[in-house]
Amino acid sequence: MVETGKIFRVRCVDNTLQRDTLSLGRVYDVTQENERDGYYELSGLGRFSRSRFEVVEPPNAAEVRGKSGSR
Repeated sequence: MVETGKIFRVRCVDNTLQRDTLSLGRVYDVTQENERDGYYELSGLGRFSRSRFEVVEPPNAAEVRGKSGSR
């Protein structure tokens, strides 16, 4: 579950009947999550069913440190 009031990111995995609005594989910012009604409010785009998306996990701290240290 995602904390209320936090903006998080989701990746579109189903754009059926929404191809003019959603792009498959694109990452979107969620400004509001409504678990009871089963939708995400996407920044500037409106409400969409949660089943169309997967939550994009932030990289863990060790992974970020490893990448920034190697050149």
